[in-house]
Amino acid sequence: MEIEAAHPIVKTFVRLYRDNAPRYKLTKDFYGLPRIDKTPESYPIRYRGLDRDALGPYSNSNDLAEIRMAELEKIGKCADGFLFSDETVRDVMSFALSPADYEVIWTKLASSRILAPAGFASASFDPTCFVGDHFSASCDCMLIPRWHGTDNDGTQFRDYFRQLNRFGLFCSPGAAQTFLDFYLSLDWTETGDYAIAEVFLKDGGEPSPSPDSLSAAGSPANEA
Repeated sequence: MEIEAAHPIVKTFVRLYRDNAPRYKLTKDFYGLPRIDKTPESYPIRYRGLDRDALGPYSNSNDLAEIRMAELEKIGKCADGFLFSDETVRDVMSFALSPADYEVIWTKLASSRILAPAGFASASFDPTCFVGDHFSASCDCMLIPRWHGTDNDGTQFRDYFRQLNRFGLFCSPGAAQTFLDFYLSLDWTETGDYAIAEVFLKDGGEPSPSPDSLSAAGSPANEA
């Protein structure tokens, strides 16, 4: 099945950070890699792209959500960990072992003209293997290395790191492609079937305000 746009269910940045920070043992800044002496909430760049250990269709998984995805894959409602409707997303999330550790995003190929679902706003662009494990070249060398890693000095990708927005993504498809071309020119990096993906987050990646905060914002004491 050729996939142009869909929903993956991926780990939250907080969960991904806590899973990986102990591996690096960092106590000083090195690109955007997690530090063991900082909290994920304090980080200025919080990666929200595709390469976040998405749930997948595995019939032998310990997570019922992945078993459910395997069932849905057999009837064409899931492919490569992508889900194609809000109804299916809700179905899968209802089985999740730890739903608070995951978030639903929507993504499409940057070349696609498909419109995002209501409530999702663009967070920008990720150079990624769109299907399969959703590997992101920029995530793996500047944010949360788990495969090929990064350079020893933290300098080779410095100019590209400075281009990342607060979600760890590039501001345009062209910027993402320029980075990817440089990344692939190196002899130690991950080769593959890459594409530039546009990532969309629910409510633009911002937490929904609580009823209390809305009430406070509208009180006379907060009026100009």
